[in-house]
Amino acid sequence: MSPGFLKHLSLICQFELKRLFSTRKGLLYLITFALIWYFILLYPIRFAADFLGQQQHTLEGKGFFEFIGFGSLLNWKIPELGVYWHFSLILFPLLAVMISADQTCSDRERGTLRFLCLRVSRDGLFFGRFSGIMLTQALLIFASLLSTLALILYRDASLLPIALDSASAIWLSLFIALLPFTAMMAALSATVQSARQATVWAILIWSFLAGIISLLSSYLPALNNLKLLIPGYQMSALSQLAEWQTLQLAYIPLLQTFVLLSIGRWIMRRQNL
Repeated sequence: MSPGFLKHLSLICQFELKRLFSTRKGLLYLITFALIWYFILLYPIRFAADFLGQQQHTLEGKGFFEFIGFGSLLNWKIPELGVYWHFSLILFPLLAVMISADQTCSDRERGTLRFLCLRVSRDGLFFGRFSGIMLTQALLIFASLLSTLALILYRDASLLPIALDSASAIWLSLFIALLPFTAMMAALSATVQSARQATVWAILIWSFLAGIISLLSSYLPALNNLKLLIPGYQMSALSQLAEWQTLQLAYIPLLQTFVLLSIGRWIMRRQNL
């Protein structure tokens, strides 16, 4: 890995962060995210955590949560973080697809991709955009966790050490879980001409793979392992784990990310600018 590649990677990452915090589109996205997360934090997380805290120490409460399929919430030491974990596994993958759809496609459509590749390598641009968007998502996860921690400390400040440990596990696990979604959009963005096309193709490919593999595995159970190719395949199992146990399935998104980035890099190197 050459020093020039690392320099290009760093410059592209900085550009992605500036685009988020200094452009109208980026600021609008941040405001929208803040508003959505405010209502999620204020209502579902706070109320569900209050209810969970009241019921989890009773036999009736435990039976109720197991009956509705949320028995894993009882494995979390702090109810707010358990509820946060379930909501984040739904919200952040959707946000990842939305914000990472336009990695290189709009530059190709405008004709600026050729200009950029005169100054940075294709690999530097491809991996730099991917890294910059992952850094952006890491900051958003951190901000949402920080607000949840504030809610926890407002209820009981003595929970700080436990909350920090659990929040660290969530941050790392969620960051790893988002890698294949961003890598999938990086590969699609290197192929299509617009972010809308990338999003549509992501939905179609994800649905097609899930449907075909489920159909085939019903006849040949050995093919069930092909589900490992689907980004987010492990989410349902991941939701049943708590705290640092969530890293038990980290190998799945890491493997998916490696495969998808390899495909995306191959496309990027052969794509006409």
